[in-house]
Amino acid sequence: MTCQNASIAIFVKTPGLSPIKTRLSVGIGRDSSAEFYRLSVAAISAAVATVADSTGTTPYWAVAEEAGLYDPRWQEFSRIPQGSGGLGDRLHKVFNELQSQHAAVIGIGADSPQITPALLESTLQVLLNSRGIYSHVLGRCYDGGFYLVGSNSHLAKQTWTKIPYSTATAAESLAQSLRSSGQLKEIASLTDVDTAEDLITLKKEMLAISKPSPEQLMLIGWLERNISQVSRKCK
Repeated sequence: MTCQNASIAIFVKTPGLSPIKTRLSVGIGRDSSAEFYRLSVAAISAAVATVADSTGTTPYWAVAEEAGLYDPRWQEFSRIPQGSGGLGDRLHKVFNELQSQHAAVIGIGADSPQITPALLESTLQVLLNSRGIYSHVLGRCYDGGFYLVGSNSHLAKQTWTKIPYSTATAAESLAQSLRSSGQLKEIASLTDVDTAEDLITLKKEMLAISKPSPEQLMLIGWLERNISQVSRKCK
């Protein structure tokens, strides 16, 4: 499979320039939350790098802050600014710019480190299928949000901005919005980490990965060292 005309953008915030995992920090502390974020980003970027190497897909960091574009953390891939405004505005900006260069775009967050190369490659196959059945792909989170969205079509700004993000209906609203402009393929639901309780579920999902990457194994080790503390706090 060759996917030279596709791109994957990882949406990130830069520690020190934006608040990071604030709800998680309440449960496990600022330092532990920052370490989780670092390990999660490493696991996700490793999966994206593997797909880029095997398929020719172009990886990007979609960076929340203009100053963050120059941060050493984000030099492995090409960088694109998210821009200003709410999440809908930022999704529209990134997808609109990348779709001027690529036939398909996948956007993922930085807090679902159980994402695998196989999941990303199957998503690319859906979007680049020559039969053109599906225009969009969506991966939901169990809390009503989403961890992945992909499209091979240019979308109106309103498609993104009318969604009630950070609510239990965000993914369903986005699904309905995407269906108004083409067929939607939904993929497996995953946990994204917002709170300490989510770490317990994440550990189960990561232990179920058949061939975890070294970066995922590092995060699994961190979870195993910290999960008892998390479990006590969640009782």
